[in-house]
Amino acid sequence: MTNEFNDKDILALETISELKNYNDYTFGLISKNIVGKNVLDFGSGFGVFCEYLQKNNYEISGFEINPTAKKQSQQKGIRTYSEINEINKKYENITSLNVLEHVEDDEALIKDMKSLLTEEGLLILYLPSSQFVWSQMDEDVNHFRRYSKKDLDTKLTKANFKIIEMRYVDFIGWSILVIFKILRVKPTFNKKVLIFYDRIFFKLFKFLDIFFKNIIGKNLLVVAKVCD
Repeated sequence: MTNEFNDKDILALETISELKNYNDYTFGLISKNIVGKNVLDFGSGFGVFCEYLQKNNYEISGFEINPTAKKQSQQKGIRTYSEINEINKKYENITSLNVLEHVEDDEALIKDMKSLLTEEGLLILYLPSSQFVWSQMDEDVNHFRRYSKKDLDTKLTKANFKIIEMRYVDFIGWSILVIFKILRVKPTFNKKVLIFYDRIFFKLFKFLDIFFKNIIGKNLLVVAKVCD
């Protein structure tokens, strides 16, 4: 993972922490897949998801290399690491929300996370999907890629994971990005617009995921188990 950060990285983390409807929905989907109580959130940002799990009685630690974000996380009472070699235990579950797309060598990072899992431990990933809706917004927040099911299946299988579940999330978000593409609108990362989307569009239309979770969505939720 790179140690280079800019103002947009911090703005993205701040914005994510304010997307209440989106967070409540996605955090619920992710936490349903956790087995046991022992969790490491890899790329934990300001500790928003860690705080959610902590309130639901999980034993949670964070891993975050952004010093500003790490400090925010620690202020919430979350044990937060910034170096792999600082971690002297293995976890039943590792969650990682919107992290791998920021890393050029994502396969190496998958291996790092696997090394911190117990035998048959779970890796739960939440990632942007569909390269078709790549936009200026992706470039603004330093994405290297958006994922496909095939790409994730290949990379996780190569690292000796068995995929338990893979589903799409946020169909309405994907639909809006497609409309922008058709109209040749180039969306940029805008905190106010994203908060408006969260409070109006996502709140009203998140139910569409019931019908489209196996077809398409703005994100992919992947659950994989160590199998070696």
